[in-house]
Amino acid sequence: MRKRILIILLFSLIFLSGCWDKVEIEQRIFVSDIGVDLYEKEKMNRFIVTYQYPNINAIGKNATEDKKSFVLSTPCSSIFQASRELSTKSPFPFYFKHVKVLILGEELLKEENLVREVIDELNRDTKINKKIQIIAAEGKAKDILNTNISREHTVDGFIYSTVKDNKTSSRFTSQTLTGLISDLDFSGVTLIPRITIRDNRYNISGGCIMKNYKQIAWIDEKENRAISLLNNKVKNETIDTIYKGDLVSYTVTDTRANKKVRIDDGIKADFSIQIEGYLQGYILDQDKTAFRNEVLKEMEEVMEREVKREVEKTINKLQKTYKADIIGIGEHLSKFEPKEWKKIKGSWDQIFPHIEINVSLDIKIRRTGLTK
Repeated sequence: MRKRILIILLFSLIFLSGCWDKVEIEQRIFVSDIGVDLYEKEKMNRFIVTYQYPNINAIGKNATEDKKSFVLSTPCSSIFQASRELSTKSPFPFYFKHVKVLILGEELLKEENLVREVIDELNRDTKINKKIQIIAAEGKAKDILNTNISREHTVDGFIYSTVKDNKTSSRFTSQTLTGLISDLDFSGVTLIPRITIRDNRYNISGGCIMKNYKQIAWIDEKENRAISLLNNKVKNETIDTIYKGDLVSYTVTDTRANKKVRIDDGIKADFSIQIEGYLQGYILDQDKTAFRNEVLKEMEEVMEREVKREVEKTINKLQKTYKADIIGIGEHLSKFEPKEWKKIKGSWDQIFPHIEINVSLDIKIRRTGLTK
């Protein structure tokens, strides 16, 4: 009996083997952000790749160091070739499972083939999370990651923490690797956030319009807000306008955008946008009290005209200047008019600038303060 038990125990050791290839957490470099810039377009070292990774010794209550993160850069032929080039400058191997942000430099964004190579390499690699955030740098990605910015350290990283859950503002539109590839493969255009350095601080606002894996334009915050309204992606925003010489600050609490595309005598698109919110700030007096219905109605009409002008101006740029359908008209046709879309999708770039687009807005002020 004892021999049987001994044999069973010895045999079970085969299935109870330890983690022979384990690596201690402090012996790995967890890359959190990658920046890619153009270096030499025609030669082997086409990119400058920058890795940012947290200093583990500076994390937690018992931190022994003050420096929150490290940054390493090198010229190389690809993103992951950079890890081999930098292996002589780091004591431990790089680990890419926790990469959260990819920043593309401005000069690189102008090179369609090179951007395709970068995106394709990330998409094929099994170590990279396909939900990483894609951001366009106005300038060099290397400079963004090297900027000495005083900030509170977050485990996720400062840039990622800013863009990962963008529900409080429409000043930029978050974009993931999966979303970017899906947009560009289907419609050929996409929108990614823009990052700059201002007053020694990161500023993420506006966006970069990419068409066929190449940057075609920068847009500002108001243009990004207009696109977000048309795409029904605004949940919370503040709209400032002037009413009879005074500033009215209006906080948006809910928006609904409906899109209808008709194929009658040509293609026509109708956008209906409903916005609800409350007055955030307004100077009251006897003649312009916000408690009177007629005053509220006038305020709503002023804001409707202002926002509609903003949206129509942006649509005109998308059609006439950029020729970029990032408001989903082609996508709508592909879903609800697939036969017609099959006929015209090959010449959509020539058709889109001439589509008749109509916008209607309905803004309601639901509350004027704490009591009403």
